Amino acid sequence: MLKNLSPLLSGALLSALDAMNDGDTLTLVGSGYPEQEITTPIVHLGEDVTTEAAAEAILSVLPLDSFDPSPIVFLDLGDEPYDVPDVAFAVNGIASDAELRRVPMTRLELAPFVELARRSAVTVRVGSDAPPCAFLLRRGSL
Repeated sequence: MLKNLSPLLSGALLSALDAMNDGDTLTLVGSGYPEQEITTPIVHLGEDVTTEAAAEAILSVLPLDSFDPSPIVFLDLGDEPYDVPDVAFAVNGIASDAELRRVPMTRLELAPFVELARRSAVTVRVGSDAPPCAFLLRRGSL
């Protein structure tokens, strides 16, 4: 284990993050996300890891794109346009804290989300989320 690094940042995950280029996207998905839709390399963080814990670990080392007006996209499966899932609020707060700025998010429905997710550099899968949730995180530069 490395000092001051989350234990969720495994060698496989750190290697995948290091291989990403500026502008590349990481897809973070929970257990409800359809496995057949994942076409990129997958790093599993474990069945007991939450999306929030994974986001906190990833965003502690991954800079978000500051030129993209919305470097985070979340999958919206709800019927209410003004109803944002708690996990989306949490990930947005984690990102804003990590970036020391407000980080805007965009919501997409399943089809356009999956289209973007298929072009991700890597997919990080967690297992403890009951509702389907997924995020796209666009890497920036330091």
